[in-house]
This record gives sequence, C-alpha cells and structure tokens, in this order.
Amino acid sequence: MMKKISSHLGAIAYEDEYILIVDKPAGILIHPTVNERENTLYNYVADYYLRKNSSSGIHPVSRLDRNTSGLVLFAKNPAIQNLLSHQIMIKEYLGIAIGYLPSDEGIIEAPIARKENSIIERCVSPAGKYAKTTYRVLDRYKNKTLIQVRLFTGRTHQIRVHLAHIGYPLYNDNLYGIPGPQHRHALHAWKLSFPHPSSGKLLEVTRTMPDDLRKIIY
Repeated sequence: MMKKISSHLGAIAYEDEYILIVDKPAGILIHPTVNERENTLYNYVADYYLRKNSSSGIHPVSRLDRNTSGLVLFAKNPAIQNLLSHQIMIKEYLGIAIGYLPSDEGIIEAPIARKENSIIERCVSPAGKYAKTTYRVLDRYKNKTLIQVRLFTGRTHQIRVHLAHIGYPLYNDNLYGIPGPQHRHALHAWKLSFPHPSSGKLLEVTRTMPDDLRKIIY
C-alpha cells in the first residue's frame, strides 16, 4: 500500500535504511528559503521521519524546479549522499512540448549559462557549461508533442532551456515560452535509475505522469 506523507506532497516511491525517494507534486520547493521556510519537501520529509520516530538525516541528492513534479532522491546520511553524488544516475522525464516535433528522437548538445542580468533565467551560450539532453517522441497531438527526455548533465533548467532552444518549449513554461507569470509547466521526473549505494545492484524507480498533465493531452 502506498504510504502518504501528506495529501499535498504525494507518495513515497521507495524507502530503505539508506535512501528515500519521494514523488513531489508541482508547486513545492525542495529546500526551505528565507521567504518560504515551511511548505517545502524538506519539511514534509522531516515531519514524516518525526512521525515514524526515525533519526534519519535529510540529504537531497537530486533536485527539481518548484513547478516540475516527480521523483526526488534523499540520502539518509552524508556518506550515502556523497557516494550517490559521484555515481552515474539515469534521470528520465515526461514532457509535453508546444508544437509538432518532426523527428521521432533527437540529441540536444548546447552549453547553458546564466542569462545576463537575471538570477533565475538560463540561456544557451558559448560561454556556458556543456549540457546534453536526448528526447524520444511518444505521441503527437494537435500542436503538442508528448516526449520522453533523458538528462546526461544536470544544468539548471536544462530541459526547459534546450527545448526552447530548438523551438519547442514546454507547455505552460512562461519563462522560456510565451512570457508571463510562472505556472506549472508540463514536465514530470518519471524515472530514476542508479546502483544502490549498499548492494551495488541497479535500482529503478518510476512514477507515471500525474493527472494534471494527462488532462492536457487526453
């Protein structure tokens, strides 16, 4: 049976004595900030540990934007966090792009840098750091394309920047698509795959696309 931390948070996707993987909904930050100290994934996990009388630490290994949903990995102690941060981790996403992507699959290799005079926005720039994203088309709809995306590097906003760079920004991404207030963009981290830090055996955890994104295309 799926264990719930909070009706707002979602479900625990996987847990053992070393790691915790949580299915984060859109709209929630991972870390507390000066302006938002309580309504974060970190706080929900802390409350979950408290209620189960666990002394486990909360050490984020992966991260997602506030308005991206999906799997977030936490280590339960600093040594495991350090080990996982140096392992190869396969991260795959489901996204809905605006437009009708003509190619069934593609590779985007374009360096990403912080946009001048912005603390949030990124852009493709020769002065940026190497970034690689691949995508595969799963289905096409009227002016929308459902894609499966894999990250090979972990730059801030990488998928959003790369898709906008090739002319197919994410649906509802008002930072890199049609300008406007930032809302829930159509991106979901559906798969994490990596060697388990204790056994070394491959661990693969998945979560299907949430209903709010399904309604966009179905």
